[in-house]
Amino acid sequence: MTRRRIVFLRMLVAGVTLGLTAHCGGGYGEATEPAPGAWTGGAAVGFLGNTADSTAFAMNLNVERFINRSFSVGPLLQFGVTGDMTQIGASGQVKYWMDLSRALKLTAQGGVGFLHTDFRGSDTTFLIPIGVGFDYALNRNVSATATFLLNLTDVDRGFGTHRHVMPGLTFGLRF
Repeated sequence: MTRRRIVFLRMLVAGVTLGLTAHCGGGYGEATEPAPGAWTGGAAVGFLGNTADSTAFAMNLNVERFINRSFSVGPLLQFGVTGDMTQIGASGQVKYWMDLSRALKLTAQGGVGFLHTDFRGSDTTFLIPIGVGFDYALNRNVSATATFLLNLTDVDRGFGTHRHVMPGLTFGLRF
């Protein structure tokens, strides 16, 4: 696959995700009181450690639909970039929301998907992201987020070993 085609596909995935996040269909969720059936979306930036090429700059995009006040489901896209590597992960996530106060929520999440990396060749494998985070309502429609994810994967790092964990820490906004 040519570099131009890879860049095009990445931009297409990012564009579709942002479009879905902006549109969100159905009812729109409020940051402080998510209602069943409401959609929310978010974006976050941070770092992803222990990748095939050391620590990477990370960007996460997510869209969620609330099943009830405590559970949401939706896709999570993770991008990791270093000087020599680009990594894309896509997974379906289930997230549990627990109120710590009216504005602060603790989240626990888990999912399953796939991961593609282009470091030292190309490798695509499974991805199991599990993690915990905080969601703080800044106003009625926007929340600040902090998320710690452990990405379990079997990606080929080029050193003869496959199974490993990539910890990630991101900070962002949910709307």
